[in-house]
Amino acid sequence: MAAKARDIFNYIIALCLFVAAVVVLSVSTVTTIYYDMGCENDWPHYGRENIPMLALLVVLAFTVFYLLKIKGIFDKRYRVFIAAGLVFITAYCLLLILGIKPQAVNDSKTIDDIINAFMEGDYTALTQPGGYLFIWPFQLGYVGFGQIMYSIFGKSNYFAWDILQLLCILVTVYLIYRMTWEFFEDREICGITALLSCGALFFYNYVTYIYGDIISMAPQTLALYMMVLYVKRDKLRYAVISGISIAAAILIKTNCEITLIALLMILLGSSIGRNDGRRILFRNLVLALITLAFVFVSKMAVDAYFCDLTGLERIPEGSPSWSHIAMGLQESELEDGWYNGYNYHVFEENNYDTEATAKAAKENIRQTLQTFVGRPLHGARYMVRKFTTQWADSVCISTHNLDLVSRHVEDQPAIAQFLVFGTGSRILIWVMNVFMPLCYIGVAVYLFGILRGRKASVSEMLLLILIFGGIVFHEFWEGSSRYTMRYYIYYLPFGAYGLKVLLGFICEHIKRKI
Repeated sequence: MAAKARDIFNYIIALCLFVAAVVVLSVSTVTTIYYDMGCENDWPHYGRENIPMLALLVVLAFTVFYLLKIKGIFDKRYRVFIAAGLVFITAYCLLLILGIKPQAVNDSKTIDDIINAFMEGDYTALTQPGGYLFIWPFQLGYVGFGQIMYSIFGKSNYFAWDILQLLCILVTVYLIYRMTWEFFEDREICGITALLSCGALFFYNYVTYIYGDIISMAPQTLALYMMVLYVKRDKLRYAVISGISIAAAILIKTNCEITLIALLMILLGSSIGRNDGRRILFRNLVLALITLAFVFVSKMAVDAYFCDLTGLERIPEGSPSWSHIAMGLQESELEDGWYNGYNYHVFEENNYDTEATAKAAKENIRQTLQTFVGRPLHGARYMVRKFTTQWADSVCISTHNLDLVSRHVEDQPAIAQFLVFGTGSRILIWVMNVFMPLCYIGVAVYLFGILRGRKASVSEMLLLILIFGGIVFHEFWEGSSRYTMRYYIYYLPFGAYGLKVLLGFICEHIKRKI
């Protein structure tokens, strides 16, 4: 009975992701999202896609994959593709780091200033009402990490931060390669994943954006990989390392709590269908509690450290989660559901009282939902638009962020102007425009296979549940395609699997014709 319920659950997840993939593929084929240069806000604009050009480039990319497949190069040289992929990523990221000389901007600059102030004994950002950390205390883990970086590399050493982020990108992508093998144990799929990853420039562009997004990806992906090894090999050490890793990731970026939920679901669900299911379920319950203990103890340790440092009796509660949800459901002059300052202003209007702010935000949510119920088509259009602005953005705001981090840098070499503002920028955008349909075609084929009867393994479902959780979460939370790139990159193994199936079908069809 439990096994049947699990299969139904997996089918529903696959069906929802398949529909989402088809929507993204359709929207990204006929439209493109772009950002105005020199604009301070993350403001996505829709434009008409050059469909003939896109189709031509996608066909050319497929042709390259096809030629490599029929010659058996993916299978025979998959390790070479993996090594080449990592070399390419390193070279591209170093080109951005050394060419652009990126600076901290917006929230990353604010937090950098706070880290410097903390190291000099000024804690007003946390202790005074209206201070950045008084409003957003969830950033304390990242600030603590920043203090370590300050102690090792000095004040505002952005180059050191960029190199660290490059290492985190390499770790993340390499572990995705490793997970691809654990999922399918197919050298050809591993080779396709490695080649496909060279088009994920939206992820690598963030090597220049000094914030918690990229740094948290390495421990988060390690947690996922260790959980994959645990469900396949039954070794307790893998689950323990997974718990420690996700706790570290959450301290740096609280969005990683979505990954924590996926890890716990797989941990508890992996005992279903086993002969020793009750014993394994009990063991996994204990491991789940240990994982939660790692998370809560690490958060308590950070809070205790900053209380001791600042003399506070307790850390301020900050703006409540309800204010983020209320903002995530609001229509906005910039883009529906994206950041519009509501969560900041409603906290200020309620005199930085967390409970009063939560009450006001809940009332705002109630009114919004009441409007959606009264105008269901309007509500549906709102949710679809919010989904597409986040998930059908092939560049994930990364080109806009390249603009932000470079516009105030003096004495930039010509390569920076070329990559950020010139012809190079258009080339990078087109690479990402081609990568999105290429990846999502593969993902759609992969998911369609599950809908037709292929059973996804427990380890495969870990990433699928994570991606589904990311979609649902950001339909209600603050929207941004910068957030969705955290999940988009995990589609690589499934896109590669689908491309192998599609290429195999094409090869068989051509053979029959001959």
